Amino acid sequence: MQHIEIRKAFAKDSGEISQLISRNAKSLLIDDFESDGLDFFLSTVSQSAIADYMDQGFIYLVAQANQEIVGVAAIKDHRHLFHLFVDKCHHKKGIAKKLWLAISEFSLAQRSGGVFTLNSTSYALAVYERWGFVKTEEEQLRQGIRYTPMELAVEELLLQANA
Repeated sequence: MQHIEIRKAFAKDSGEISQLISRNAKSLLIDDFESDGLDFFLSTVSQSAIADYMDQGFIYLVAQANQEIVGVAAIKDHRHLFHLFVDKCHHKKGIAKKLWLAISEFSLAQRSGGVFTLNSTSYALAVYERWGFVKTEEEQLRQGIRYTPMELAVEELLLQANA
């Protein structure tokens, strides 16, 4: 198995992060977009958009294998999982879970209690449910993008970590 390194992302990584998210959204999430939703989404993950999120205080972590970024996670306000993507050819290797655990641990070092939130695609819904997230509302549609709001209580996450 390939060694995966998790590290904080920097502005110089924004192009590679953008490419990873864009190519995987086009191939894996196509059922989650209506009309021009894909175009809108791609505009929100452009290289400049990713760099802007970093400037606004979003924390990005990347998973690297052989100096290549193969996964990315981003969190807003240490509470909202904003992006979590693993390159399709690296699925089923535990990389997404490693990224989630690393970014949640980092966030919990900055705050305590409360919940983590996210907006799940239909593609990732089962994974998030397996990790303990629960739906807070039914599927939504905004700007041509379908998603399901979810949350996970910090206490539940800590119970899982200690189990």
